[in-house]
Amino acid sequence: MPLLLIVLASAEVEAGTESSTSALRIVFEQIGYGAGAGLAVGALAATIVVQAGRRGLIAASWRRAIPVAAAFMAYGTAAPLGGSGFIAAFVAGMAFGHILRGDTEEISVFDEDLGRLLNGVTFIVFGAILLGPSLEHVTWEVGLYALLSLTVVRMVPVALALSGTRARYPTLAFLGWFGPRGLASIVFALIVLEDSHLRHVSTILLATYITVGLSVLLHGLSAAPLTDRYANWLSAHPRDDEPMMEGVQADPSTTDR
Repeated sequence: MPLLLIVLASAEVEAGTESSTSALRIVFEQIGYGAGAGLAVGALAATIVVQAGRRGLIAASWRRAIPVAAAFMAYGTAAPLGGSGFIAAFVAGMAFGHILRGDTEEISVFDEDLGRLLNGVTFIVFGAILLGPSLEHVTWEVGLYALLSLTVVRMVPVALALSGTRARYPTLAFLGWFGPRGLASIVFALIVLEDSHLRHVSTILLATYITVGLSVLLHGLSAAPLTDRYANWLSAHPRDDEPMMEGVQADPSTTDR
């Protein structure tokens, strides 16, 4: 999110729709107020959980609602100040987890389930309202960009980022391919729509919608067969003689994410 805000500000200065001073002020406000509000709200929510929990003032079921309430509160606090609500919610989560020292498994059940539900609802709305009408305006250039975004633009940076892990080529290809363009891309597109004054915003949005739609289709169709194929390959090609990325035990708390 901070990188997106900086890129948008730079693009608006280059396009002449914002002055450099105004763009810098907006970026600093978005990041600064967002992080500040998130830190304050996250610390407050964690303190409530700790103190009220010690005194038995909150039932377990209601403790699970506090992280969700904190996310909304962080967003609602940052936005009127000119800060990024998304940065605020993210920082609030970091502060909340840090103060509780990672002991959040019990109280995160509700927001995990709610998050999955809202993700599904978001994609339904996206397909019905945003993607459907966009299909009428698809050009070959937009289609080509969507394919490049899901392959070269995604896979090359992943390979570079993993260059020091000694991961083998099938692992690099697997991780590079399964980088779905989904919820975050939709949020970024809406931010571009609402907060930027760039020319050709419609083209940016169209490319984003088609890329996300293509990702849902292709990654959804290939998820099960390619995962099975990769698992079979890994079982048939063990390399226990030297440490490698594939041999590192995954954190059980992140395997469902």
